[in-house]
Amino acid sequence: MRKISTILLIAIISTLAAGCKTERKATRYQNLYTEKPAMIYIAPIIDKIQRKKGTYADDLVFNREINVAHAYMYQTLQGPVVRRGYYVIGPMAAKEIARADSISTDDLKFSPNLANYNTRYGIDAILFVTIYRWVEENGEWIVYLNYTLKSTKTSKTLMNYNVKAHKTVILDSKRDPQMPVADWDFADEMGTDNGTTQRARILECVSDYVLKNLPAGSKNKKFEQDNYHIANPECFDYLLDEENLINFTKMELEVFEKECFDL
Repeated sequence: MRKISTILLIAIISTLAAGCKTERKATRYQNLYTEKPAMIYIAPIIDKIQRKKGTYADDLVFNREINVAHAYMYQTLQGPVVRRGYYVIGPMAAKEIARADSISTDDLKFSPNLANYNTRYGIDAILFVTIYRWVEENGEWIVYLNYTLKSTKTSKTLMNYNVKAHKTVILDSKRDPQMPVADWDFADEMGTDNGTTQRARILECVSDYVLKNLPAGSKNKKFEQDNYHIANPECFDYLLDEENLINFTKMELEVFEKECFDL
């Protein structure tokens, strides 16, 4: 009996020791727990992709796919944030706020003075999403992204993730993407072609994965009950395979930057 107890004790200590190596939400989101933001504004997506006026000027299919996927992503970002218990300004109202800070409606921007959003609109934090690059490589479509949540009161970073998100894409004999079964309903509902559907799906899925890791909002009854839950690594690789299964691994920032920016 004593031997069994000793074995159990060793197993428990080993588990706790292994857990200590994984960063918890209490540490990763320390600023967020301290500031307790309630109202979040999702800024227009910061788009670094070269398209019509750049390298891919004549690639009409590519441009249409990423333009539609980009717009769809913006419309679906608020869902995961709301489900974590935060108030979120809707997409249309958010665009009106962005237009007030922009020279033209074709180039929506955000004010560098984040405090203005707090005093004028009562916004506590702003979510910035940057799409850096799309790559097609070895049967996968890859997108490099950054998600940053900034306080409007202190300008502190409340959340920051760099993500390499990719999706396995099966091509037919004509090199056109085939539609996975998991994407059929999406394509039918949205009326999108195969390529656009798969780009939109990877953006929606990775955003949901990143944002559902946020701690419960201060207005949520579960606020601060998730302090010791595991936080995602600040840089990670996210793969959605042909069976719609997620494969997740930690990624070194240096590797991310090398791949993303061709360093």
